[in-house]
Amino acid sequence: MNKAILTPTGFKTWELVEDFTVKTSKGLFTVPKGFKTDLASSPRWTWILIPPFGRYSQAAIFHDWLCVVKIMSRKEGDLLFYEKMLDYNTYKWKAKIMYLSVRMYAIFTRKK
Repeated sequence: MNKAILTPTGFKTWELVEDFTVKTSKGLFTVPKGFKTDLASSPRWTWILIPPFGRYSQAAIFHDWLCVVKIMSRKEGDLLFYEKMLDYNTYKWKAKIMYLSVRMYAIFTRKK
C-alpha cells in the first residue's frame, strides 16, 4: 500500500501524480495516475469538524474513484471507505459520521 501523491488542479481539486494502490478486505485496488478528486466532499459549513482533507484523505480518494468506476455496489464502496478511514487512523466518531453521510447521500439520490 503506497501513499497518494497529489498535485492541485484548482480550488479544492487534486490530481494523482502516480498510481495509488489500496489494500482492502475485498482485495487490492489501483487508482490510476491522473485521477481527479476533491478529497472529502464535505459541505463548506461542515469544514470546522470535517474539512476536505485529513487522516481520511486517502480513503476519500479511493472512495471517489470507486464511485466513478462503479466496480461494486455503492453500499460496498461506502463500507470500504469506512474500513480505510479506520486503517488510516481516522477517529472512529469522525469515520462513522462520514460513512453515514455518504450512505445518506446514496440513499437520498438513489445511488445505492
